[in-house]
Amino acid sequence: MIYQRILVTGIVTLLLTTTATAKESARCYGYLTEMVRNSNFPVRDVTNNKINLLIDDDQPNMITAQVVYDVIPQPDNSSFVSIGWIKYDVTNHILWNNSADLNEHPIKLSFNQKYAGGFDQCRKEKNGL
Repeated sequence: MIYQRILVTGIVTLLLTTTATAKESARCYGYLTEMVRNSNFPVRDVTNNKINLLIDDDQPNMITAQVVYDVIPQPDNSSFVSIGWIKYDVTNHILWNNSADLNEHPIKLSFNQKYAGGFDQCRKEKNGL
């Protein structure tokens, strides 16, 4: 009986920690989304506030994400349209338009640096630094 309580307590703790970590990551990604929304990333036919990111790869020094906007769900179950891709150099605070036709020669984007500062602070808090 005691082992069951320990196991249940461990599972609950793990679930709560995982949920908290996911929420923190999502909060930090909000800064990255705002970087893209307020950058000179080329957007047509949609307002910047409709842009969202699908994080593809999150490494300590580089994040890759697909730039999308939400649409009414389609018959193929997709609920977004892809606009392109970005890479964010976390260490140097450089945002790149890395869309398919630019993969070998990405374009450096300009953005409001306050979002880079917010992203850094969020990651430090998330990592307990």
